[in-house]
Amino acid sequence: MLEQIDLDVSLSKREYEQRIASLQARLYDMEQVALEARVPVLVIFEGWAGTSKARTIGVLTRRLDPRALRVYPITPPRTYEKQYPWLYRFWLKIPAYGELAIFDRSWYREMLAERTGEGSAVRWRERCEDAVAFERELAEDGAVIVKFWLHISRKEQSRRFKRLLEDPLTAYQVTDEDRRQHRRYEDYAAAVEDLIARTGTPAAPWHVIPATDKYHARVTVLKTIIDTLEVRLGRKAVAIDDEGQAESLDDSAAAFRERPRGNGRGRPPAVEASLDGAPGHAPGLAPAEPARPEAAHILRRVDLSLRLDDKEYSRQLKRLQAQLHLLGLELYRQQRPAVLVFEGWDAAGKGGAIQRLTAELDPRAYIVHAIAAPAGEDKTRHYLYRFWRRLPPRGQLAIFDRSWYGRVLVERVEGFARPDAWRRAYPEINEFERQLVDFGTIVCKFWLHLSPDEQLRRFEARQHVPYKAWKLTNEDWRNREKWPQYEEAVDEMLLRTSTPAAPWTVVEAEDKRFGRVKVLRTFVQRLESELGKVNL
Repeated sequence: MLEQIDLDVSLSKREYEQRIASLQARLYDMEQVALEARVPVLVIFEGWAGTSKARTIGVLTRRLDPRALRVYPITPPRTYEKQYPWLYRFWLKIPAYGELAIFDRSWYREMLAERTGEGSAVRWRERCEDAVAFERELAEDGAVIVKFWLHISRKEQSRRFKRLLEDPLTAYQVTDEDRRQHRRYEDYAAAVEDLIARTGTPAAPWHVIPATDKYHARVTVLKTIIDTLEVRLGRKAVAIDDEGQAESLDDSAAAFRERPRGNGRGRPPAVEASLDGAPGHAPGLAPAEPARPEAAHILRRVDLSLRLDDKEYSRQLKRLQAQLHLLGLELYRQQRPAVLVFEGWDAAGKGGAIQRLTAELDPRAYIVHAIAAPAGEDKTRHYLYRFWRRLPPRGQLAIFDRSWYGRVLVERVEGFARPDAWRRAYPEINEFERQLVDFGTIVCKFWLHLSPDEQLRRFEARQHVPYKAWKLTNEDWRNREKWPQYEEAVDEMLLRTSTPAAPWTVVEAEDKRFGRVKVLRTFVQRLESELGKVNL
């Protein structure tokens, strides 16, 4: 494919100067439209060393509003970044709704380095699948993604390297990585063709730009971005003719300004209803559909009669906590991260179970994330963003008191997520957890289950205990009225997101002592299966 690209196309300096100002003005206009519509935009620059990506980015950003713009120069992963799954550092850089993020190199840099190095074919395919899933999730959340490969011949690259090396002020720009790429140009070209074939999708296609002539390349890049944004945002940018006269907006611009956009709060239609995360009223959203027949009645088959007496509870608790202490040390020694997810009914005992689980752990080795409605920057990005940024590094344990499953539970039942959003969350969550497991993370998920009668008893008891009364809110009472809808949502969640690598454990929490011990025992057994047994 790369061999078929016409690298001799060019544009005169006069033509370039006539067109570039108009394109920059149009791009600024589209930046404002994206900001108004709260649509995130990602522009990715990859290409051969020597294609002046930085200068092209400079021309691209010259007239943009810097308040809604971020440029990320991507280098090989630093030591601390290697403590997390490989896409972690890119999830942290995704733009907020309405912002533009430009990547000078990207996740593809790391992929190509492995592909042309000693990486295995299996790992290459997995990385391509990870990248496609990453971009698909962002695109389905409303993001516009534009990817460029700036292309030059090996001969042209050699000429540019020579010119840079002749000047002491620019010689540093030719790195060892660049020289290696030049020596193995054909190998890299084959890798790039494979990359484009595997990761080019309708939502995030590749644009191969002939970059022998810098003027042609810059004009083509700007025009491609503008055209993509115009198609996605439904309007034309203000056009300026060669004599500097502004043309009027076409009908699509007026349509964009007049058409309703979500709930009036400036969120993109794809995400507007999924950001609040807490129970409440979301007008205009369709109610959750009932679960599929095969998902029904999982919770109703749980035996809630299981009990532990005080003596047996104390004996098992002490032994399991001692084992967990040693396994926590082994987790650190083997540099394996672990993630614990706690979901369950209100008053099911999640806090008590977490307290017993962490009682004998080194407090430096874990962190508990109490997940409530998203706020701040968490509210302005893809719903998985706030969980990626809270992942544990190697050797550490992260405990989530509620989690990403809010998308298919409270957001589904309360109408904060549109049906298409919570439906696609099942494969998104499975993909997220798969990437964690592939990295070596030990994932353990608990649903703490009790009966409506026991929940009511605990609610009433909390009202009379001063240090517990704060836990009981009006929302807790209101949620009881939707028990059947939540039960259906939980059944489907358990059915569709319990995988061999990240299974769900339903904990019989009618008796708090039994529930706490089962949580501890399950986690200990899971750690032993991954890390090896420990002797007390």
